[in-house]
Amino acid sequence: MLVCAFNNFDVDTISIALVIWLVFFVELILFLISLFALTACSSINEYLPSFLTEGSTPAAIQEAVSSRVNPEKEIYVLSSAQLSKSGSIIAQSRANKQASEALRGKVKSEVEAQIRGYLEDMDAFSKSIVSPVFSDLATYSTDLAMKKVTQKGAWEDSEKVYSLLAVDRNEVITITDKVFRNFVDNASKNLGNSTK
Repeated sequence: MLVCAFNNFDVDTISIALVIWLVFFVELILFLISLFALTACSSINEYLPSFLTEGSTPAAIQEAVSSRVNPEKEIYVLSSAQLSKSGSIIAQSRANKQASEALRGKVKSEVEAQIRGYLEDMDAFSKSIVSPVFSDLATYSTDLAMKKVTQKGAWEDSEKVYSLLAVDRNEVITITDKVFRNFVDNASKNLGNSTK
């Protein structure tokens, strides 16, 4: 009877059905493994980024941050990490890493906005030269700006370790300007040499 039911289907249809069931089964197994792993960890919060676990920053730390940075002149990030069984050194390392990654994102946004501003003032031909390397210019400028980052503070309370990183906004603007102008100058020279 079962053989008769499959006689109406061709081999390709059966193969596709088996592949779909196999994919479903593998996804189910992966889901169950990840669910087990997450529930088995007694302190999963220490591995999650601070923006997922932080409720609010204590007032004393907020005051310390506001006394150490000038939001108009600096791009900054305060990040935290749960104190773990490994101790405050490991937690400080995690907080520093998270702060660095978050600050990099902010710096890159600032750099991209500045380069977009330059592009708006360019003619169509110049835009056609700069646009393909926009991402490279932004990444390179961000890399250089991140070398100017300083740690403005580090604090610890009973649950978390905090890290405050900052970079001068004018430094970011200057670096981006130099990178952009150097690229444009070199591209102009190369175009001038190629027409000779």
